Amino acid sequence: MYDTTRLAIALRMSRAVTRMTQQELAKELAVSKTVIARNEKPDMAMRADTLMRLVYVMNANGIQVDVFSTLDQVELYVWGEDLSSISMRVARAALNLNQQEFADLIGVPKVRVTRGERPGSSVRADVHGLLREKMRQEGVTIEWSPTTQELAVTVHPQALQRQEALRKGESLPGEPDEDLVPTPLHEKLSNDALPRYRTEKRNTGLKPPSSPDKT
Repeated sequence: MYDTTRLAIALRMSRAVTRMTQQELAKELAVSKTVIARNEKPDMAMRADTLMRLVYVMNANGIQVDVFSTLDQVELYVWGEDLSSISMRVARAALNLNQQEFADLIGVPKVRVTRGERPGSSVRADVHGLLREKMRQEGVTIEWSPTTQELAVTVHPQALQRQEALRKGESLPGEPDEDLVPTPLHEKLSNDALPRYRTEKRNTGLKPPSSPDKT
């Protein structure tokens, strides 16, 4: 059941981990951007060869995506660094929500989500606690171990049923084009009226998390 929905979720979560644009992931999978856009919709079927390439490319980058061995579930496992921000991006991708909708869901200001998704950021413990509890209620479990640098996300049938009912067909809606960054100190010193944070064009050239040395 929910095969197309599971595949769409797996694709969105994979892209959220790597922070790839649709065009960048399309290049990695040797398909067109249109294919990625369509496959991120829960009512569009993904070709078997595209799925196999997705699994291969993600595995090469330290990301395991499982839609085969689980019944009506999607499992994603990541190891490496920057798991705090990754956990928030993946959680939002799993539910296919924009940043404001996700902020409303977990009960925090949108700025918490914007900052939390920024690479290198550290989600506050209380915010992460809210995130995990609300996601559990939505049918998504998040297990994060900073000590071992492992993150496991499981999308259960409850979450699949929710997306089947909504059938919005939007891929990562509200994906930001800009990042919120601190205003440089020298600028603040020269102009006290400047805000503490400003927006900058999002850098899509960041590499996905590296896999650990298995040897």
